[in-house]
Amino acid sequence: MDRKRIVVPVGVCAAALVGLGSWVVWQSEGPAVVVPDRVCAGALPGGPVRDLLPERGEAYEEEYLWGSYSATSVSLTWKCFLSGGGRTVEFAKFVILREEDYNAQDIARDATEPGYSPLSWGAEKGFIKGNRVSLFVGCKDSEGGPVLLEADTGVGGDDDELKDPAVQQEVVSLAADFARFMAARVDYCKAVELPDSAPVIG
Repeated sequence: MDRKRIVVPVGVCAAALVGLGSWVVWQSEGPAVVVPDRVCAGALPGGPVRDLLPERGEAYEEEYLWGSYSATSVSLTWKCFLSGGGRTVEFAKFVILREEDYNAQDIARDATEPGYSPLSWGAEKGFIKGNRVSLFVGCKDSEGGPVLLEADTGVGGDDDELKDPAVQQEVVSLAADFARFMAARVDYCKAVELPDSAPVIG
């Protein structure tokens, strides 16, 4: 019985191997991470978050905890946790009602500690520590007493520090967006005018 020899052009084999390789890479990276135009139930712009998350990997998810915008204690009252592609972006807000708990002098002290990078934002201050940016807005209670709004923005994933200058600047700018959003809604802070620009590092 004669056997027929089937000849497949080399180019076809190469194309098939390339296609298979691309499919394997796509499978290993996962589907595209789709971040909406607004995140945290529409509170914040999605574009900066999209830039911080990987393009492919685990699907995008968000979880949030809404409390009163006007806190009555130092406890956490507003939190939003975003994830996708194996990386996370987290926002959290505190209102510090007692000056003895934390104040401008404490912020200045912490900002100069080893491992911290100070932030200046008009009259407001803050710092970068590891993977978190903390901005503080000085507000007033109904009797004119000092109230401090703390807005924290953090990024988690492969590295727990914001070492890349470009990524660091993106997170600082996003932190400013978050602080503006919260200041406009916390009763004690509505009269505060915050800069349109991003905080200055250093």
